[in-house]
Amino acid sequence: MRPQIHLFALCLGLVLTAGSLTARAQTDPASLPAKDSHQGLLVAADPYAAAERSKTKFGKHTPYEGGILAIDVYFRNDNDSPVRLNLDTVDLRVGAQGQSKQKLTAISAEEVADRTLLKKPKDPRTPRVAFPLPGAGSKSGRGKDWDEFAGTLRSAAMATTIIPPHGGAHGFFYFDIDHHFDWLSTAVLNIPDLEFMFGNKPLFFFEIDLAPAVP
Repeated sequence: MRPQIHLFALCLGLVLTAGSLTARAQTDPASLPAKDSHQGLLVAADPYAAAERSKTKFGKHTPYEGGILAIDVYFRNDNDSPVRLNLDTVDLRVGAQGQSKQKLTAISAEEVADRTLLKKPKDPRTPRVAFPLPGAGSKSGRGKDWDEFAGTLRSAAMATTIIPPHGGAHGFFYFDIDHHFDWLSTAVLNIPDLEFMFGNKPLFFFEIDLAPAVP
């Protein structure tokens, strides 16, 4: 009995952690224009595709200025079983109108900070520098701005892999689209790897057309 008790406690802890994210969410995912829903699970995407909105969310530095799309993805589970999500398989299909789409995988908060702050010169006459000089006075060695920005990105990112029963969670995924925000009218967010934690019921993949959510 003891291993079963430990397993139950672990699952309960994961569900409660995911549920705490729901309490902080103020947006009803059903109200968002870009969404997909089936088998009792609703997934909605809220792309931050404008400079001012991105600054309101992230502050001094933003993924937008680095040419990176930040998408706040909401999950609402109306089933009796928790749902497990594989964060590593989420991808974005994006490309110019009339051309084949590229498959982009999400990048980490640290990669966003690197691509936004470390490779962008303050003066166009200054050569690009991939890495800062050591001794920048920060824990990472990349500077105070980098540390603060990476921390903000991490705290906003999707972290939980468990969507609790009759609950939800949300968080950001980051995709480097190289400033091609004009391509989002044909972009599709794919979430292919979800499964119910209990039972053998399959859960089909989700495809979310971002066009309804961009200007």
